[in-house]
Order: sequence, then C-alpha cells, then structure tokens
Amino acid sequence: MSRQVAGFSRALARMVRAINSDIASGEKLNLLVRLAPQALAVRGCSLLLLDSQKKRLIHTAVHGLSERYLRKGFIEPERSLSEAVKGEVVTVPDAASDPRVQFRELAKQEHIVSIMGVPVTLRGSIVGSLRVYSRAYREFTASEQQFLSTVADLVGIVLESDHAARAEEPPYNGKTQDIGTTGIGISLLKPTSFAHPSEEEFAKLLDFYQIEWLYEPRSFPLQWEEGRVTEMFTPDFYLPDLDLYLEMTTMKPALTKEKKQKIRRMRELYPDINVMLLARRDYDRLLAKYGYGPLAGAKTHGVGKVLFSNLRIQRKVRQLAKQISQDYEGRHPVLIGVLRGVFCFMADLMRSLTVPADVDFMSISYYEAEKGGAVRVTKEPDINMEGRHVILVEDIVDTGMTLSFVLAYLRKHNPASLAVCTLLDKNVHRLADVRLDYVGFEVPDEFLVGYGLDYAEEYRNLPFIALLQEAKDPNPEEKKNLG
Repeated sequence: MSRQVAGFSRALARMVRAINSDIASGEKLNLLVRLAPQALAVRGCSLLLLDSQKKRLIHTAVHGLSERYLRKGFIEPERSLSEAVKGEVVTVPDAASDPRVQFRELAKQEHIVSIMGVPVTLRGSIVGSLRVYSRAYREFTASEQQFLSTVADLVGIVLESDHAARAEEPPYNGKTQDIGTTGIGISLLKPTSFAHPSEEEFAKLLDFYQIEWLYEPRSFPLQWEEGRVTEMFTPDFYLPDLDLYLEMTTMKPALTKEKKQKIRRMRELYPDINVMLLARRDYDRLLAKYGYGPLAGAKTHGVGKVLFSNLRIQRKVRQLAKQISQDYEGRHPVLIGVLRGVFCFMADLMRSLTVPADVDFMSISYYEAEKGGAVRVTKEPDINMEGRHVILVEDIVDTGMTLSFVLAYLRKHNPASLAVCTLLDKNVHRLADVRLDYVGFEVPDEFLVGYGLDYAEEYRNLPFIALLQEAKDPNPEEKKNLG
C-alpha cells in the first residue's frame, strides 16, 4: 500500500467515525472538507450545493479559501465545472486559462492553479459538487479522483441524515410535509455569530417562514483606484428564492445617510441586482407584528387618525365583490380565509357576491422567537379544493412572507385556479414576490387597527380602520417629576 493510499484510508476512517457521532451535521461537513485536502495535499476544499432553484452553487462548507474568493459572486452551474453537476468527475490542471472556470482571474489572484470537482448526490439526484483546489500544478490521478468521489458519497450520507431529521419534524394533521431535496444544504449554512442581535432575530423569522437565506454571501466593489478595489459593500442577507439582497441598519434615520449612498451606488453599478435597505423603524415594526421588539411593548393611547370609515370600507367591499362576481360568473368559487383577522372582511365580502360561492377557513402557526420551528398549517380547510376555483381572501398583505407560504400550501391541493383578494396592501417593504389580483386600499407603513386588525388582541371590533396611537415618552423634565 502506497503512502498516499494509506493516508486516504486514515482520512476516510476519521470521516466515518465523525459521521457516526452525535455532532451537528454542519460540523460533520466542515470536518470532511478539512480532512479531504489534507489527504490530497492541496490548498483547500469546498462543498457547493445547488439552491432550491438550481440556478446557483453556494459554498456550504469550506476550508483553505479566503473570504475574498468566497464572496466573488454566485457560481452558476452551467459556467463553472458544469460536468460535476451532470454526474461526472472533472479535473482542471490550469484554472487560469480553462474556460470551464467561471472566475479565472480571481482564481489566479487566489494562486489557485488546479481544481478537481466531483458530483454530490442525494436520493439519486445531483445536489451539488465537492471541489478541491491546489496551488501547484496537478493532474489528479484515478485514485485521487476515487478518493474525492468517496468523500462526496459521505457528504451525501450527512445530507440524507439531515434531510431525514427534518422530515421527522411534527407533521400537521397527521400529514407528512414534503421538504424536497433541492436547497437541502441551505439549512446547514448558518453563521456561528452575527454582527448584531437584530440580524439573528431576523434570521429566525426567515427560518420560521422557511425562506432560504445566506449571511453576507457576497461583496460588491463600489470604488476603484488604478485598477484596485478601494471600497466594497457586503449586504447582510441574500434570499435566493426571492433573488433579493437585504441590508439591515439599527441606526437612527439621521445616521443612515452613508448606507443609503452605498445602496444607491450599488444599484447604479449593478442594475440587475435587487437590493433593499431595512431600516430600524421598518425592522421594529416588522417584529412588533409578531409581538417582539421595542415597539411590541409600547404603551398606546388608543386609536389615532381614522384612515377608512366603515362607509368607505363597505363601498370598497361592494366594488371588490362586483369585480369578483363578474370574473367568476358560472364558476362557483371557493373563498379561503386565514384566521383570525380576515373574518370581518370575509363576512362582508361573501354577502356582497352575486355568484354562488363556498367559504372556508384555515389557520397557521405564528412566530415565537423562543420556540423556533417553522410555520405550519394548524387547521386545514374542510372543502376539497382540487379542480376548484380558489380565492384566498386576506385582510392585509405586508411583507408577503405569510401569503407566499399559504399560496404554496394551496397550490399543493391542485385548484383549477388560484387568486388573491386583499382589503389592504402595504407594499412598502414587500419581500416575497406575490401577485395580488384584487386590492381594496393601498396603505402607509403604519400600525393599523380595526375591522379585524388588532394590536395585542385589542381593537378588532372597531367598525373602521385607523392608525394606532402610540404613547409618547415623557420629556426629560417629566421623567424627573415621575421619579
């Protein structure tokens, strides 16, 4: 047995022991990508997994590569060692000149000379690629290719174990949830720490809605001097399914000028990139929606300005009902509402329809930071929706995350058609790309109460829709008097 083969055996034995241990899946993958390049005597190794859309390969576990190289941009499967995601082993002796390498210039700057990649499979489907990078010229031998392929098989075992563990999460109403095989490694790609607690809280919220996210995955050059990058911008989050970058700031509005300038500059330089700034006020209101954050405990003095009187609401409801009745004449639609805020709107809407319609309700779990977990259906509709024309009725659409989940759930029931009717559309900070077919009013980015909308379970019974009146903090002199 040669010295190299003996080294392969020792490395594989350590990997198998780790896989059979009780350490987390992410730690197992990190161990595999650390031991593989050591055994092959190369610089680094990376496990790249396909996102849920199969449009990008994402570094999921990495060893020996610089942050600058990892944040060079998203790797496209068709442009980067495409043979590996087609089931073949691929070797690149000269990365600087081989057209199969997507970022050749950056590979040269990283001093990467040779690359080898092998496919990673899960349940018979290719889900990514395992690659090693050498700083010396290498023509990888058959035994080296076989070793890396074996490591890729072990990666598949880890992913399968993680997949099975998630599949065993408590089902709703006795039905198993289909979590698929694409994007399987995204759940393992979690940072050990965040730069700010608000980022960690936001990540938990995204996890709840099962929205894939990556933390600081890419840096964008903004300024150059003599061909050198002098300024870069790294958004906090990237949401692959939404193709959206998010930058968060907890600073006061007066102090966010610099970040806004960077966002503006990024949009100018990269017009095809979708980027959004989530300011402190926006983030606090988003959390308050779920009963968390500084605004959730804010004292209130009741309702403020009335936005829509009951007379105006009823007029709008009749207009929506008339439009729906015309569009669904002869089709007997099913109206589905998500409890609880929608009940006032649903009751008035169905009474105003001039076509026969069935009505049903469903419920979903709500975000609780301390409990974790993912959003799930807690009450399914009783009506069979297969082959029916379904209209999802909402009281208000804000970020679109809840709506996106509900629509995905309803589509699994194979309706003949699926439309969305909402009384209120707050699209200022829409995250999910959702289509609204019937919209009553567009509303400002404010807390709204009444006509089914609540604040801490209060104000649902109001016949109108109004702004929530927040109590003002006493001024410093008043605080002294209170003491």
